[in-house]
Order: sequence, then C-alpha cells, then structure tokens
Amino acid sequence: MLATLRSLLDRITPPTIVLSYVAALVAFLVSIVMIAEGQPWFVSLGYVSWTSVGSVGVIYALAQFRFKSVGYTGMKSMVLGVMFANAFLQCYEVAYGFTFGLAALVNDPLTVTGTDIRQLLLWLIMIAPVLLVYEHLRFKRTSAALLALTAAVWALWILYGFPQYYYSGYSFAQVLETSDPYHTSLWLNFGSKALLAAFFVSLLEPFKGLQAALFRMFPMLSPKREAAPLA
Repeated sequence: MLATLRSLLDRITPPTIVLSYVAALVAFLVSIVMIAEGQPWFVSLGYVSWTSVGSVGVIYALAQFRFKSVGYTGMKSMVLGVMFANAFLQCYEVAYGFTFGLAALVNDPLTVTGTDIRQLLLWLIMIAPVLLVYEHLRFKRTSAALLALTAAVWALWILYGFPQYYYSGYSFAQVLETSDPYHTSLWLNFGSKALLAAFFVSLLEPFKGLQAALFRMFPMLSPKREAAPLA
C-alpha cells in the first residue's frame, strides 16, 4: 500500500510542480494588473490584498526551486515552499499585532487575554518552519538593506499615527499629518508588505539559483566546466 502511494506521488509530483509554477506566475501577473487598476483587494478570497497574493506567488516559486536545488524531493520542496511563503505572511501579522500592542501600552494599561496568547503562539508555530531550512538561507547586505527599509516604512506609518483603512481613529499620536489617512494607511501597509516580501526573496539568493539552473541547462556556459582532455 505504501509502495503504491509512493509510486503515485512520484508520478504526479513533476506535473504538479509545473502547475504550481504556472499558478504562481498567474497570481503575480494578475496582482500587478489589479493593483495598477486601483483594486487592491481580492474580494472573493475574503478581502486578501493583491500585494499578499502576488508576494506569496513569487516567494513560493523561488523557495520551491531553491529547496529542490539543494536536495529536497519534489514533494518536500513544494511543501517547504508553501510553508516558507506562509511564514512571510505570519511575520507580517506578528509585526502588525505587536504594533497594536505597543499602541495599547502607550495609550492605556496593557491587557493580555488568553486569545492574544493563543494567537501569538499560532503565529510563532506558522513561522517556525523557517528553522527547517535556515541553513539554505543567506542574510547578506541586500537582505539587511531591505529589512531596514521595511522598518523605516513601518516607523513612518507609526509617525502618521498608524491610521487604518477600516476605522477613522489613530493608534499613536500624529507626528506627521496627512489629509488622506485612508490611502496613506493603504500604501504604507502594502509598501511595507512588498518590502518584507523582497526581504524573504533575498534570503533565497534567487539570482544564484537562476544562474545554477541556467548552467545546468547549458553546461558549456559554466565557468567551472573543465576542458576536455586532449586525445
């Protein structure tokens, strides 16, 4: 029974990987079009932002390729790719939740409920899969710069009072003023999310991965290719 299941998985995994790449590309292209047309939400998916959809598509595809190239099986690399993309979303949610906690600490006595603790634990559990693949991630100057930019945009958002598109109040005192808090919050939200997605992409060293794939397809281009011995 297990052998039959393994054989079935071996047959369906390659086409499934190809379909997942196509789906990721479509998700990214559609998200670009929808954002350009001024429609930031994927309403049918519960008002998920198109920034999240496009970012997850890119991160999944690059992560799956990266993990497959370092020796994971096709199925494992797909699962790890999904988990890595989800870790990006959960990291954003952790930062978002902690910012509201900081606002509560500044404005009122901080109260922590059982629901808050449960939510934090769930977030951490969903981020934890990064530990499974950390040895294949690389934090370099580009990653540091992208993380710093994300933090800078987030700080700017707080200086505007951390406005939200779903209510008219402010979580922090407004150091910077804006006449349009709705769109200010919208683009600071999406901008910080896109920068965090770029940070996750940089950890995968995508250009090196694409270069390695190119050399495998065209080995004559590889600088490490040894010259053939003379007859």
